[in-house]
Amino acid sequence: MKNEIVILITGCSTGIGRELCNILFDKGCIVVATARNVETLKDLPASLKLSIDVTQKESIQRAINQVVSKFHKIDILINNAGYSLRGALEEIDANSAKSMFDVNVFGIVNMIQAVVPEMRKKRCGKIINIGSISGKFVQSINGVYCASKFAVEALSDTLRLELHSYNIQTTVIEPGPMKTNFFKTLENNSVDLMENEKSCYSHFYKSDAQYRNKQKRTDSKAAAQAISDIILKKRLNARYKVAVPFTYGMVTYFPDFIREYLMKKR
Repeated sequence: MKNEIVILITGCSTGIGRELCNILFDKGCIVVATARNVETLKDLPASLKLSIDVTQKESIQRAINQVVSKFHKIDILINNAGYSLRGALEEIDANSAKSMFDVNVFGIVNMIQAVVPEMRKKRCGKIINIGSISGKFVQSINGVYCASKFAVEALSDTLRLELHSYNIQTTVIEPGPMKTNFFKTLENNSVDLMENEKSCYSHFYKSDAQYRNKQKRTDSKAAAQAISDIILKKRLNARYKVAVPFTYGMVTYFPDFIREYLMKKR
């Protein structure tokens, strides 16, 4: 093995994770594609395909051991695994919210705890956390997902402080809405709650469904290309917005009262 870059990506069965595998493999990187069900990676170009459940430390450690045994290092970790569910805080199932946090937040913590010791041995590496523009401002009935992505922002900022002396860089990618299975999964996870006509929040649920039906979304391949270019930069900024509509980007800079006014009107 020459100086190929070894990149481990979680959540590669669909969406951005899958597109990143395609692009980074074509760029000559050693791509380790992972998903809970490795069968979903069957047709994906990758140097190694492994099963990882980011909520299970044993699953993670087995995979890391295989990667290090085969390639002797991990240069870049892309924490991409994650999903969403919708619902008003008063109504949302707390156990479902905890399960989502286990993947979106503690899954990242689990991956970091397994991979950073390997990076520290080489005194270099990059950790790329896939967050969301929803980690910068909240929307009605999207509170628990936004909270999980706010947490990703905090984890990323903390890592930069803790790992800079080991030359391990960290950034968070903040994508906007994209054409992936993300919203289909969201609907499947939230359908019972959001179709409840008797809910006192039914007007929020109907408005949200109408908004998502007409929402413009960026092509996932174009977004993945932009992310791949960021990942391979020599020096990383703290955060990057990708495929974010102009209005969303502007909202992140507004004072709280203006941002909340706009969200209430939406």
